[in-house]
Amino acid sequence: MAAGATRRTYHHGALRDALLAGARELLAERGAEAFSLNELARRVGVSSAAPYRHFTDREALLSALRDEGYDAFGAAQRAAAAQATDPADRIIRLVAAYLRFAEENSAIFGMMFRYWSWAEVRPDTFAPLVGAVAEAQEAGFLPAGQSATTLARTIWCTVHGLTTLRLTGGLTKLGLDAPTDQLIRDTFAAILRDPDS
Repeated sequence: MAAGATRRTYHHGALRDALLAGARELLAERGAEAFSLNELARRVGVSSAAPYRHFTDREALLSALRDEGYDAFGAAQRAAAAQATDPADRIIRLVAAYLRFAEENSAIFGMMFRYWSWAEVRPDTFAPLVGAVAEAQEAGFLPAGQSATTLARTIWCTVHGLTTLRLTGGLTKLGLDAPTDQLIRDTFAAILRDPDS
């Protein structure tokens, strides 16, 4: 700390929030493996012991960031589902929200699905897609021969692969990228069908 500077003090939970905010910055700059709690403390302007008041170690901090990510991801999924006009539109909107969340929160997104433990699995973030698939099956937009969970898993794997290729530049390198809406509609045109045809 520079001469004459004073340490910031945090009260009533503000230290935890400041640590999480600082960790999000470091995560975006360097990735999950490239920073320590000591470096985070310096970034926030507190003693090296201060982070341990809220997190037992770096993994506990990363786990809290993953929890935040799952909460935000789940909220984005529920908001997208609520805006839909029909079951097929609901699936398209859920997929678009998935891709948008990943692009806007790439550091957290990568960590959510790379470093999770079974204790952190959040089925509530998968539930909107399962519900949308079941509705789409009932309405005839998707075949009814598979369980909704199995079909939702297939859709999830497809959108996760699409998202990963988009984030890593794979689609651009292969000349396959397109605006998000078109990319999603082109991808799911082969899966979703018109029940009246």
